[in-house]
Amino acid sequence: MPLVFIPIVIFPFVFSKLLVFQILVGLTFPAYLLLAWMEPRYRPGRHILYGAIIAYFIAIALSVIFAVDPTRAWWGNQERMNGLFTLLHFFAWLTMTISILVRWEQWRSLLNYQIVLSVIMAIVALLQKPFPNLLLFPAQSRVGGLLDNPIYMGAYQIFNLYFLALLFIKHPSKHARIWYGIAALIDVSAFVAAQSRGALLGLAAGVVAFALYYAIFTKNKKVRFRVLGAAAALFIAYGLLFSLRNTTWVSQSSFSRFTNFSGSISTRLIAWNIAWKGFLERPITGWGFDNFHLLFNIRYNPQSLRFGPYETWFDRSHNTILDVLSMTGILGFITFAAIYLTLFYSAWRAFRKGWIDLPVSAVLFALPIAYFVQNLFVFDHPAAFSMSFLLYALVIASTRGEFIGQKAQKAEDKHEGKRAFSWTAFGILQALALILVWKTSVLPFEASRLAIHANQLFAARQFDAAYDGYQQASRTWTPYLDEQSFLLSRDLITLAAQGNLTKIPRWKEFYQLAKDLSEEEIRRHGKNTHPHFIYARLLHEVAAYLPMDLGDIERQYRAAIETSPKRQQLYYGLARLYLQTKRPQLAVDIYRQVRDFDPELGEGHWMYGLSLYYDLSSIQDGAKELVASQAVAYRYALQDAREIIPLVDAYVTLKDQAGLKKYVLDRLQNFPKGTAVVYAELAQKLQDAKWNDARDELLAFAQTVDPSTKDTFEKGLQGVSTLTAPPAPTAPSANAQVATSAGRGPRR
Repeated sequence: MPLVFIPIVIFPFVFSKLLVFQILVGLTFPAYLLLAWMEPRYRPGRHILYGAIIAYFIAIALSVIFAVDPTRAWWGNQERMNGLFTLLHFFAWLTMTISILVRWEQWRSLLNYQIVLSVIMAIVALLQKPFPNLLLFPAQSRVGGLLDNPIYMGAYQIFNLYFLALLFIKHPSKHARIWYGIAALIDVSAFVAAQSRGALLGLAAGVVAFALYYAIFTKNKKVRFRVLGAAAALFIAYGLLFSLRNTTWVSQSSFSRFTNFSGSISTRLIAWNIAWKGFLERPITGWGFDNFHLLFNIRYNPQSLRFGPYETWFDRSHNTILDVLSMTGILGFITFAAIYLTLFYSAWRAFRKGWIDLPVSAVLFALPIAYFVQNLFVFDHPAAFSMSFLLYALVIASTRGEFIGQKAQKAEDKHEGKRAFSWTAFGILQALALILVWKTSVLPFEASRLAIHANQLFAARQFDAAYDGYQQASRTWTPYLDEQSFLLSRDLITLAAQGNLTKIPRWKEFYQLAKDLSEEEIRRHGKNTHPHFIYARLLHEVAAYLPMDLGDIERQYRAAIETSPKRQQLYYGLARLYLQTKRPQLAVDIYRQVRDFDPELGEGHWMYGLSLYYDLSSIQDGAKELVASQAVAYRYALQDAREIIPLVDAYVTLKDQAGLKKYVLDRLQNFPKGTAVVYAELAQKLQDAKWNDARDELLAFAQTVDPSTKDTFEKGLQGVSTLTAPPAPTAPSANAQVATSAGRGPRR
């Protein structure tokens, strides 16, 4: 599964893996069911951990039944594939594994295979360092390889490092141990290259747990001190690395993130607070599995925008415990906790009974702790599920007597209860499985393939073929329709905003298709803010080209606002609609409301000030708001050099030369760079205000950007007319959302 990468679908690093996994399980599970019916020894049997997992799945099922959005809870979304439907495949795989692989010899083969996979995965990730364009999307400083996300790679390699430790301990051959050591070095290198701080904390917690567990239960004092000494040496080594964190060697290496924890966790604290409050609102079964995005939207904290529009669309709280509490309630939390408690108990009990030795028991005790701690800072995901369910299966198998052969012969001799093979039963089960696989895996794969191919054809300006592709995709059943509607709507919104929509053939047909897809997605997931917002933007931009009921656009914005009452981007779109329909007072009222959501955020002051100054001609009040946008804790970051013009206008209006010096002239180096024409216009404004020193300072800087600035100014060549109104306020956070979706980059 980890090596699967089919780059012809949306989210190929996750979606293609999970679909192949679902197909494999769907095709093999009927055969297993028949085998278990025929042979009692291939049934899973009773185990306390297996029972806890079943209880957890029952809790998840209840959360799906009583979910705010049961459809999303069942299917998940295409980016994460975290719905109950997918998790049931992991449970089926777990059931087959613990029923068939019961001896250490079998597990050693499987774990050896897993380590080979981990080394390949690590090598691919490491190759992204010298070759960042190795895979479909360019790699950044942190690499994720075939998992794409560095967080996923960090979690994945934690498991493999512990599996390597287990194999190293259990294998008597020095030659084999050398190979395990080489594999560990490669996996550790990939772990470091991923630079996941949550994974580092998890791994460290696991090392501590292993050392303490071993030290407590071993009777050999020398071994006890060796284990504790080795753990202490690792922490001393990290301490030295941390003490050198400001040196060039560390700060410019892959170790930099591991020694720098000063990055803001404000957005996660916001999400954690929302998750906790959501649990208190729905404490029994939660908001529904994979429904955190609905909770986050309805309880959205406007302070999230302080850290950029990317941080305003969370579909997880980035803390698995809080995710479990908020999405599955107290029932989910109790059964989730039971999984960990039974993991620890099973490892200890098997050691006491002599089924596993102390080193193996310590590994099986420490690995869940490492996984648990790293999950306090991230969310669970398919890459981790593939490993955690492998761990569950290993613990269940290794904590039974069969693992060391104690009960194996008895099981082999047990013939009672056997049944004959039934072709009829097998045929029926396999036919049902084929139908299920076709409907739930093959068709969604085809719909995703058609949609992304149509999107590529659209970008290549092959519009007829693109339209046919989108049409075929829309007619192919999939539970993940949001990606189709988003891709097409995004492209049309961009073209319409640029004034190029009518230049493409069949644009009306494209628009109607996007409209139909959006309306269908809203019918499926009416409480999700994102499709409402994208649909409102689509109608809004196309209204310039087609006769349209403007009230319908307003209703769509209002519908989005109802699902997320304090999300600034939604209000910005509505205010722009009011400005375009000659209702400036309503727009100003909206901007004032948004400003008051978070008075420390400069963007709110900026948008409100622009509208006051240029739309209502409330010059003094508008100037005060524009100036405030640069004086608050989270000042507005100018998006274009022309935005310096209203800022200068504001300081001139208020006769505030000191403010101009502090917030404009001294920060010109940090502003977006402009042209000679823009700087000449700014210089003219300063000259008109008789602020000649400020004018000269601005011109001196502008000459370093564009040497023709002074000549342009002196000749009176302004290039653009004196600004009476800047471009219509566009709210960068609103526009940015057209190109992003919840979570990470749009189609990765």
